[in-house]
Amino acid sequence: MKHPTAEYRHDTNSVPQLDRYLAEKIRVQIEQNYYAKVSEQAELDYVARDDVFLADPYKHVALYSDHGVVHVRDVAATILPILDTINGVLIPARDTLRLEFMKGYGAILAYNHDIGMLDFSAFGRFMHPEFAAQEMFTPAFDEIVETIWTENWGNISWRLVNLKDCGVLEQPPKLVLREMMAMSVGHSKSKVPIDLLNHPAQLRKMMMETVSTNLRHLYHDQQVKKVAQKLVRVLDPNQEPEQPELAGSLRSPTLVQSLGVEKSELTQALKAAQAERDGFLKGDDVPPRTFTGVMSYYTNFEQEAFLWLASDHEPVRDLVSDVTDTIRALRVADALRQRGTVLKTSAGYQILVDQNTGHAVFALEKGSGEMFLVEVGLPPAPGEANIDSSELTLEGDLRLSFHRGSFASPEATRQSAGFAAYIIDDIQRDIVDTFRRLAGQDDGLKSNQDIQILIEETDDNLDFAGIVLEELIALKPDLASRSRIVPSLKYIAPDERDRYLQAERLDWSLDRRKRVLVRLAQSGHKTINLDPDLAFTDVRLTTLKKDQTLITAGAPPGFVYVPMGEGLLMTPLGGYQAHAVKPWIPLGNTRVIRGDVQEATITAQKPVKLLMIPKEIYLRYWHDTYTIEEFSVLLPQLYLEEEMRAFEQTLEILRQVAMIDQVLDDAEVEFIQKFTHAYGFDYSVDEMRERLLQGKKTDFVTLRQSVLDYLALEPAHLQAARLKDLLNVLVKIDETISDEEALILAELNGLFAGYLDEEAGIIPFTVWLVPQNEEQDQALASLMPALPKQETSGGFAYLAGTYYSKDYAEMISERYRSLHFFATIDQEEAGI
Repeated sequence: MKHPTAEYRHDTNSVPQLDRYLAEKIRVQIEQNYYAKVSEQAELDYVARDDVFLADPYKHVALYSDHGVVHVRDVAATILPILDTINGVLIPARDTLRLEFMKGYGAILAYNHDIGMLDFSAFGRFMHPEFAAQEMFTPAFDEIVETIWTENWGNISWRLVNLKDCGVLEQPPKLVLREMMAMSVGHSKSKVPIDLLNHPAQLRKMMMETVSTNLRHLYHDQQVKKVAQKLVRVLDPNQEPEQPELAGSLRSPTLVQSLGVEKSELTQALKAAQAERDGFLKGDDVPPRTFTGVMSYYTNFEQEAFLWLASDHEPVRDLVSDVTDTIRALRVADALRQRGTVLKTSAGYQILVDQNTGHAVFALEKGSGEMFLVEVGLPPAPGEANIDSSELTLEGDLRLSFHRGSFASPEATRQSAGFAAYIIDDIQRDIVDTFRRLAGQDDGLKSNQDIQILIEETDDNLDFAGIVLEELIALKPDLASRSRIVPSLKYIAPDERDRYLQAERLDWSLDRRKRVLVRLAQSGHKTINLDPDLAFTDVRLTTLKKDQTLITAGAPPGFVYVPMGEGLLMTPLGGYQAHAVKPWIPLGNTRVIRGDVQEATITAQKPVKLLMIPKEIYLRYWHDTYTIEEFSVLLPQLYLEEEMRAFEQTLEILRQVAMIDQVLDDAEVEFIQKFTHAYGFDYSVDEMRERLLQGKKTDFVTLRQSVLDYLALEPAHLQAARLKDLLNVLVKIDETISDEEALILAELNGLFAGYLDEEAGIIPFTVWLVPQNEEQDQALASLMPALPKQETSGGFAYLAGTYYSKDYAEMISERYRSLHFFATIDQEEAGI
């Protein structure tokens, strides 16, 4: 799934992807009341007088990646294809109705998840997930809840009412909607660890505490708890933490030391957090611990709140599963938010990567227009600014690409690779942990530990991806087995890119790969130095449908295709004539070799299977050329081999013609002997006779098929005409033409005439089999399934074959009649 662009019409607030799932008026209301204000507060004119910003601008929300209107639209639009991608792969498969429900619910969660970023203070940033949860129980969201409910957005109200009517939902349905909306707090991995998502009963307790506790009280409680957990991990590294996501950092002595976090310091930090909480509780203006706004919705909060999360009823458990898996999708959508050239701050200031240093550059503007370029060499901004794409593949793997890999110095390149590794680790932790499930809950699904990290090569520096991989493994050694470099898809035509990502991954045996290489060698491709193990890395198999375009003239170099059958038509630029493409001859390799655009359009006239070889793989493992010396030796061999194949086929056809009447005349033997002499074979008459008699038994059908096989190789017209003449001379060589010889000769002459176009407009004789009853119809379909079936004026008939000789067609018909099938002949062109 490539990261979608949240397209919207500039004259309205319409976002086409979202219009189906969440009302525009709801989105606009949330955008204006929350996200637009985030953007406004992040403007340089606003923060210029903020002492907190001036003390450390880089740590201020104003220089964070965007959390404004564009961000929320992006996350909401991204969650829709994310759900399609993970359905049945990383989460249990849902039917269309449930998946549509999850998309509608996901759009609502996305619009709620960051409304708390409105508060730029350290407290506001830390508590923004809980703020969003509590805001659902304030008058600010009454109108929004009512609109979602009455207009049934996301089909949520319909589902909740049905559950209530069935007697399995104990709470008021509209209140459950409000509680579901409050669960946007789940986008935070630190506030809602994955273990809570996997245990709905514990999730209920957390949600009850979240919505019922004053944010100030909750903040101080969490500060104490956070430091206490860190201290426990340092004192006892073998103890499992309450919050699993903390384990990685706390088990790393290097990271602990680099942060200056030692046991004594953590102890002091814990005492400080406790003292700060005690000071808060003893203050003059301490608010009540209970958030009173939520209590008005319940008669008995402890018994009623979020009760559905602990339900034993299967339909409600399905609802819980849909809710928690939608939260997983929200986490992924947030992790895969747009970056790179579209990376901006909440105020819309661009963040770019400097190709000299690899650092991030913030293009900050005053309201009056002056611009200030501010450089920062600390993560995460430099890594985020260099990301070109981050996406989940159809197989559930994480694929990332970067804008550039070439920098002014090796040091800058290495540093930029380190920044890239940092952001890759940040993204993969969010995604991989999100799909961790309890044992037994992931049967048939891709395990989160099987999610691969695919790092695309950069076109300007093919070594950069390797350096990024080195830095990533140095940062997280356990990722080594799940991370690898893949070909770049950056500068590839979108249709070709999509085709590749949807194509079938190859799982071929070594023998099958070798057979493919033999076919390629026969088509002229030099394969002697090709390693069948390495060459098929990241090669995929695709099927092009009839009338689809494979490559468009002018398309940039992307893939080399190997057609495995006939059916492609190539139309070159420059006015050259279109022609059919032969199987097993690589296509698109010339554009890849020269690094320029495609010179011809290739379309399918019927379904064709093709191998797709990424350009880097082709250039690295497949591209091999002949030297002049090699070619000068090879060329005569090729023509000699072709001549010998033609000789063997011609000799076999002559043998069958001579033996068609089961009599081998001396004159026929001598004639064929002279033919072999022309190719340098010195057979005596007796040797020639013995060889001719050793061949397989001959009949009309076998001989005719041999000629068809010969013509299918498209021999030169002069060569085909010569064989036709040889056959006619051979039949007449003994001055007696048997009935068998006359019959087959007429048919073979017709075949050659059709190939050589000697009689333009010639219409062959068509043999039809007409079943007389249902039993015969079934017999024909069973015994001869390859026969085409066609409607006729009297019903339908099977096309048994087309022939150039009426007598031959009559002979074929008699064979079918002997089997008690009704056969007829006409001389009209068959419709098949």
